[in-house]
Amino acid sequence: MKLEPLTERHAALTFHCWQDERLYAFIPFDQPDNLGTLEKQYRELSTRRSPDGSEEWLNWFLKKKADGDYVGLVQATIHRDSSAYLAYFTFAAHWRSGFAHEGCSAVVEFLFRRRQVKEIVAEIDARNFASQRLIEKLGFRQVRFTANVAVIRGVVSDEYRYVLGPDAWQRRTL
Repeated sequence: MKLEPLTERHAALTFHCWQDERLYAFIPFDQPDNLGTLEKQYRELSTRRSPDGSEEWLNWFLKKKADGDYVGLVQATIHRDSSAYLAYFTFAAHWRSGFAHEGCSAVVEFLFRRRQVKEIVAEIDARNFASQRLIEKLGFRQVRFTANVAVIRGVVSDEYRYVLGPDAWQRRTL
């Protein structure tokens, strides 16, 4: 698997991947309704900075080396206080294939070793058991439960907050 930095050109290459409604069961936004919308979003993300400059936006597509198929996306937001936020998507056709674990592991390693972040946070819908298992397998520990975070597809969503520090990551990889 290869990590490929997100660019605007990825919109045309991945638009069809975002059309599967199963991707949106646990996230509070909708699928892009047209290619132009996705191109605009990718153009903004590819600046790698928030408009006010307070956050660094790092986004990589996960691409299979064997056939060049895009299998998902890993996102990291680095804040001024050297903390980072991790998010990820695996396209439904590639669920439970290990790509999210491989991609997230590479990004976590990058964040700790190359960007010296002090902690990485992930927030997971309480109903998303597969994502909870993945983040725990990476060494994150659950630090908070928040009820009624959002209404997603008409269902009230609760959320777990997970945190990973560089020491726990290093112990996990030894």
